[in-house]
Amino acid sequence: MNFLTVVIIGLVFGALGGVGIFFEPKEPYKWQILCAAPLKGALVALLTGFSLATTTRWWSAMAIGAFYGLAFSLVIYLAKGGPKSGDAPYVIPGGIITGALSGLFIVIWAIKTI
Repeated sequence: MNFLTVVIIGLVFGALGGVGIFFEPKEPYKWQILCAAPLKGALVALLTGFSLATTTRWWSAMAIGAFYGLAFSLVIYLAKGGPKSGDAPYVIPGGIITGALSGLFIVIWAIKTI
């Protein structure tokens, strides 16, 4: 596994998932969330990368990434107040999608060797 590639993939997808916070006019901590999102993405990518092998298929890598993305999204969702916050329609699907895409690109660029 190429460690640097995995971290960069996580940082990019985490940042892409975090920029959506600027579409919420009532959120007072936009820049803090934007700074935390790439860190979450890097952690999801590292967990996904360490869970994959060179024989892992792309769909399995996406499932593993989606699982870790869901787990981290649930942590954020619950930390923001859970059902009272109303953030579930945005946080949880975004985490699943970015985790799945991280898993796909990790297996393509960081795990597989030609």
